[in-house]
Amino acid sequence: MNRDAAAERLVWAFWVAAAIAFAGGLLPLLFGGTSSRMANAAIPFTIAALAMGGCALVHRQGRAITAILYFAAGLALVYGMLAMFAVPLELAVLGTCAAPPAPCVGGVGRPLTVGENTGMGFAAGFALVALFVGFFGLMVVFRKPAAQPTPPPRAATTVAPRVSPPAVVASKDGNGSAPAEAEPELPAHVEEELPELPAPESDPPTT
Repeated sequence: MNRDAAAERLVWAFWVAAAIAFAGGLLPLLFGGTSSRMANAAIPFTIAALAMGGCALVHRQGRAITAILYFAAGLALVYGMLAMFAVPLELAVLGTCAAPPAPCVGGVGRPLTVGENTGMGFAAGFALVALFVGFFGLMVVFRKPAAQPTPPPRAATTVAPRVSPPAVVASKDGNGSAPAEAEPELPAHVEEELPELPAPESDPPTT
């Protein structure tokens, strides 16, 4: 019963992590639109969601492949977050254009919009939650006892009764003859006790 419950928690943890990662990749598009500079984060977030779903499907195949898939999902989520954080970092280093309708010159970018900031914050939060939920599933995988192969059933061995070889009676010419038949054992001789006779009476004296 406990093993079944742990397996259910394990599968649901990976599926929930996959759903959170996929939703996190859609949030920049939802808040900033398709023209948002954070929209490229949807690709690594989708890859992370697929890797988390793969963990839920192949966790019975072993701990190694599950850990590799979780590691790939973590790398994809981290790459997506770094790709989003690189945009405000670049604007902070190179500078931003003046607010519209002023023209943008010098090859610098526009400042972040409210939708881009909101989408970036929610996407980063969803990525962290997906990592923690997936790590819970990975922890359950490594805590499960390794399946031991069942030994083959041992065949029941029957011990045959030991039979002594028949005695061989030597013939007069020295060659062995047919085995002699066992002589019937006679009952032990019991000596019968005879009844004790009375002592003879002596004759009376004559006068």
